[in-house]
Amino acid sequence: MFETHVDTLYLWVGLGTVSVVVVGLPTTAPPDATAAAATIDEITTSPPGSVAHRRLVATEWAFDDREIRLRNDGGTATARLIRTAVPARTKQLQTVVDGERPKAVYESPDAFHRDIRRARTTDDGWQPSPDRVTVRHIAWGGTDVTIIG
Repeated sequence: MFETHVDTLYLWVGLGTVSVVVVGLPTTAPPDATAAAATIDEITTSPPGSVAHRRLVATEWAFDDREIRLRNDGGTATARLIRTAVPARTKQLQTVVDGERPKAVYESPDAFHRDIRRARTTDDGWQPSPDRVTVRHIAWGGTDVTIIG
């Protein structure tokens, strides 16, 4: 009556092992930083006025002038850029990325250039990722730059 069946023991050990393995698997694929970098590279090598949008499947992102990093529950992905680009770290730069002309946002080309320079040297680290990123190539007053926001 109180016998232990050997088959039952193996069944429980097997189920326990499978459960641990399945629980440890990521639920989503890692983000595609290479595709995001390709979109940025396409715009940086295109004429001023070029714009593109890219959906990001990531929970967080980090961007400096030569590299984009994306992460989610599936892992972290990094991709290098061919040319430098600038993240829209200020409200004014984000307004330009969204389509407003720089001369409508900045007092002068020098003010635009100073904001670009500050954005290049600031490192925000990991930030919540937007669902979609816009990449815009702008040339105004001697400044030729690709802005990401």
